[in-house]
Amino acid sequence: MRPDGSAYLVPTSEYDEQPISRTYQYRKVMKPMLERKRRARINKCLDELKDLIVSSLQAEGENVSKLEKADILELTVRHLHKLRRQHSLSLTPEAAYADRFRAGFTHCAAEVSQYLAAAASTPNSPLSVDPSTRNKLLQHLGSCIRQIDNSLQAEGTSQCYNNVYTPPASPHLQGPMSPTATLVTAEKTSPVWRPW
Repeated sequence: MRPDGSAYLVPTSEYDEQPISRTYQYRKVMKPMLERKRRARINKCLDELKDLIVSSLQAEGENVSKLEKADILELTVRHLHKLRRQHSLSLTPEAAYADRFRAGFTHCAAEVSQYLAAAASTPNSPLSVDPSTRNKLLQHLGSCIRQIDNSLQAEGTSQCYNNVYTPPASPHLQGPMSPTATLVTAEKTSPVWRPW
């Protein structure tokens, strides 16, 4: 303030008069926070890799006390190259997926077959299934598994499976049905409805 009580006029620049945009303020606050989160993710993954590599190296008899980030990455790359040389990573993803699909489908078909067999043993149960529906379902599952096996063998992506799943014979099929009756019912079956 001046001695006479009036205030000094301080020249202001153009920048002081303009308000700071919210986007700029947001970026100024968020950028360091996002960078900290990104670094934390990187460090967490490096720590997990370190634990895996150290346990693998200790299993091989090597003693590793302290590893830097670059060492962790180098050892990981070296370990992956070693696995590739040993053909541990040689199975193509498509073949692995096909084999896993077949195994899962076969397991599911076995579960369905067990359920239907249990339901057939208790005829008055609310869980019982009509015998013709049960037979159609078991035939359908068996044909699906044979198709999966044939397609895997045709592509050459899988080994030949010796134990192809065949559903157990239903107690109602043993005896009264002749082979011609089986053919007639097989011809009259309509495709199973699927929601997809």
